[in-house]
Amino acid sequence: MLALALSAALAFVAVPGISAAQSAHGHQPAQPAAIQPPATLPAPAPAAAARAEQSASAGALAPVQKTDVKDQAAYERLLGNSGITLQWLWSASRGHLTAKDENGVVRLEGTQSNFEGTLKIKGEVVSIGSDRFVLRGTILILDAPDKGRRCERTGDYEFRATGKRKYWRMQKMEACGGLTDYVDVYY
Repeated sequence: MLALALSAALAFVAVPGISAAQSAHGHQPAQPAAIQPPATLPAPAPAAAARAEQSASAGALAPVQKTDVKDQAAYERLLGNSGITLQWLWSASRGHLTAKDENGVVRLEGTQSNFEGTLKIKGEVVSIGSDRFVLRGTILILDAPDKGRRCERTGDYEFRATGKRKYWRMQKMEACGGLTDYVDVYY
């Protein structure tokens, strides 16, 4: 085993006047072929797509034509919700969230606020299933957890209920400044 390793190492010993490629293979290496640019541009990276979503607040979102109700009981829980919270506003009472079905589209609008900051949600529900719903709209956090912080997100956001919890939690928790925001809708 040692002899094999030693002979392999000696095969790449530099010899004056001979390149490593010549000594290893006994001939001149072939010239590499010219690299051609791709015919089409590659798809954007996931990070680029995330940045595009974050900057979507400058543009308008497509309106929801009809909320896709996959579970009637969950739909009724959302319409009869008991409010919203953001963990940074720990001493505030639960915020109010209005949920209305207007011609087949569920619209949400609500606020939680106190001296620690403000959470605002406004948008339309794309779909609702037994353990999740998707909100298309804007989530705005002001002055929480730090005065002067403004975190505004616009896009499609999934809220999911797990285990025996009595709330749906927003799944894209990190958006601004690397902080994790727990936005919950209670039922």
